Amino acid sequence: MGEMLKHKGLSRRSFLKGAALGLAGAGAVGAALPLAGCAGGGADKMAATGEATASATVPGFGGDVTVELTVDRGSGSVVAATIDAPMETPNRGGRAATVMQEAMAENATIDVDAVSGATVTSEAIKSASVQAYNEAIGAAEDASSAVMKPGTYTGYAKGYWQIWDLPVTITVNDRSILKIEVPDDRFQHGETEVILQSVKDLLFPRIIENQSVAVDAVTGATASSNAVKSAITQALKEALEAGGSNPHAVSAFQVAPEKPEPSDPETIDVDVCVVGMGTGGIIAMKRACECIRAMNGGGRVSLLGIDRAGKYGGKSALTHEGCAVNPPQYMEAINGGEPFVDAERFKEKWKHFTTTDGTQMAKEDVIDLFFAESGNTIDWLYGQDWIFGSMGKPNPMTEGLTSYNVALTSNTDVGTYEDRRAVLDTYYKQMLAAVEAQGGRYMLETEGYELITEGDRVTGVKARNLYTGQEYVINAKAIIMNTGGFSANPDMVNELLDEPWRGERKRIGTDQDTGAMIQAALNIGAGTFNIGMSPNVMHVTCDHWLSRYPINFYDDVLDGRTGRYKTWTLNNIPLACGITADAIMVNQEGKRYMDEARYESFSADIDSESWPCFAAGSCFYTILSDEVLSTIANEGFNNIPKFEGYCSQGDIPGEMPVPEVYEGLEFSIEEGMAWKADTLSALAEQIGVPAATLEETVAAYNKLVEAGADTDFGKDPKFLKKIATGPFYAVQVFNASFSTAGGLDVDTQIRVLKDDHATPIEGLYAIGVDSMGVLLNPNHNYVGFGGVAQGWLWTSGRLAAEDAARYINETYGGFTYVSPALVDVEAKSTAR
Repeated sequence: MGEMLKHKGLSRRSFLKGAALGLAGAGAVGAALPLAGCAGGGADKMAATGEATASATVPGFGGDVTVELTVDRGSGSVVAATIDAPMETPNRGGRAATVMQEAMAENATIDVDAVSGATVTSEAIKSASVQAYNEAIGAAEDASSAVMKPGTYTGYAKGYWQIWDLPVTITVNDRSILKIEVPDDRFQHGETEVILQSVKDLLFPRIIENQSVAVDAVTGATASSNAVKSAITQALKEALEAGGSNPHAVSAFQVAPEKPEPSDPETIDVDVCVVGMGTGGIIAMKRACECIRAMNGGGRVSLLGIDRAGKYGGKSALTHEGCAVNPPQYMEAINGGEPFVDAERFKEKWKHFTTTDGTQMAKEDVIDLFFAESGNTIDWLYGQDWIFGSMGKPNPMTEGLTSYNVALTSNTDVGTYEDRRAVLDTYYKQMLAAVEAQGGRYMLETEGYELITEGDRVTGVKARNLYTGQEYVINAKAIIMNTGGFSANPDMVNELLDEPWRGERKRIGTDQDTGAMIQAALNIGAGTFNIGMSPNVMHVTCDHWLSRYPINFYDDVLDGRTGRYKTWTLNNIPLACGITADAIMVNQEGKRYMDEARYESFSADIDSESWPCFAAGSCFYTILSDEVLSTIANEGFNNIPKFEGYCSQGDIPGEMPVPEVYEGLEFSIEEGMAWKADTLSALAEQIGVPAATLEETVAAYNKLVEAGADTDFGKDPKFLKKIATGPFYAVQVFNASFSTAGGLDVDTQIRVLKDDHATPIEGLYAIGVDSMGVLLNPNHNYVGFGGVAQGWLWTSGRLAAEDAARYINETYGGFTYVSPALVDVEAKSTAR
């Protein structure tokens, strides 16, 4: 035995360590058993007989992944395995959970292959499996003997975009992680910089403090957090191997730290609490600070902001333009005092858009308020030293200039969204520093979830820290809600949205819009306005990206969304097939419902729909035949007027033949994103639409093709192509939303109204998406003007802060005195 081990380059001791850690597979563990009695610690425990069950939970791509294993402690074999990954993408991370669970059960080992296209979830499953296996066989404590060679080591993992490697360098001594570093240059990693910064600020210290990569991901930065943890794990294995240890001893750094026992809630007393520190929340904090100081004689302020994410800025930090109407000072500075738009004509168009069959579906007084105050908001921001990009071209819907882009304007000024995000982040820092200088403060990873009331008045909010579990009772004289709606809460989506808009929805952003505060407001009798309307749909996506093909780079074009060199890859085949204009797009009833060439675009006139793809609800199906696919194979994807920007890994160059299109669709079928059949009726059965309806739809479309004119939806004749020759394919395309659009009912002082739609709930305000429905028509998708969500966020945030300060001063007779002293102890100066 000793000679055999020597031949394999393993000492007897290291072989036993590997067996005790349970990472060599059932066969290898079994081979080690004759030596188990000669070893100490965990190896002794391996000699125990009978079955043991243990589980472990680690963060995956979208949420926690839990692995439960039943292990035969006599043989080391896995008897049963259950993997629960409820928050992972069903056809990606969810598929990895299913495949790896079956493989563990079939092969009686946790040593199974990762699933292509689900790297983060696969790594999470492997990590949880190691922890559960070690606990089941009673060998976990042996991992503490892991020894590393001191030095620096670098691991690599892909984050959110799954395009670029994120290099993570660790410095270690023989037992511990001492330092964690990532590059500062955005071209050396692929993460959104402001999100990666939150990982550096919060996750790095947690890992070092706990000496574990099994700490919680930073809220709102899950993908970047998991990439960092995966890269660190890789680097640790290298350090262990260099130190002569089995690299599987990395499990010593994969033990989840124990959560502290819940303590009594901490009470915090403030005048104003802003719940949700997106752009509007930060504006509200800064404006409240100014107004309170103007009323309290220039004193300090009692002001608190909280946000459930590990960063401030919210989803609005990742977007760009805000709508506003003729800011007087900015017009003077930029346009010689001339109006940017005919305000009355624009207002007339807006109210026409929000009218259905003669009935005004929005609140006219709030529209009037927006027209009167949005320009003043731009002037106020300009006075805060914000700069805005070039005004660009007139909007055909508004017939003027109504979009204000922070720092730079896309497709007009030099720069990318990533540049804009960096500049905007400096504005946030500047505003928050000014608030903190006057006594205000903020807490991140802290979610408000319940309103405190006294009679009909809101007097505070209950909140908890999502990392520590610490509960807070925040007594506040005014609460300003800025929580972004409820699109990340499937239960609320299916309960509150009208029937056509329910179902699984894909979202853009950081998924912090859980609806907790919307529900809290509903629980105390708040009214809603247009809450059942479609979410704000401006993009489309397939369930996930393929990961079968290489990523290629354009060497002379930067991508606006990422700020890096633009990419193209055949991983986009399912999405490209889903948005090619020479196919047919049908709704969930099997009916064609739009001009496929305009699936994703702003309308040029007030009576047409922007992003008409929204009308299908959560998803639609693109039907393709050999006529379409053979053209793609031989000539390329030349019939896509606009390639999806946010929900892809770049694009696929036009005029490049793509013979791989058939292969890519087969991969898509394998991964649950597409279906194939020899007949339309068989295809209809697979996607769950009536066969007769789909056949009639295709037959009617083919007649339009023969006639050379799309008299139903007006598609350009150059995109008309018959869908006649099988096999036929269907690709599922999801309508991706930025947020819900309807929300709470508010008045012109941004006060939340009761469900009688007349009585204000004293002390409660709702800004941004939490109340945007007052400006919209539920019979349309969002608006075609551009920037209304951001514009309302800015203006409602400023106005809510002003009214909250007025309300506190009048109702409570003034504001809380905030001492500049650091401690509440009387002191006498001895200075001379």
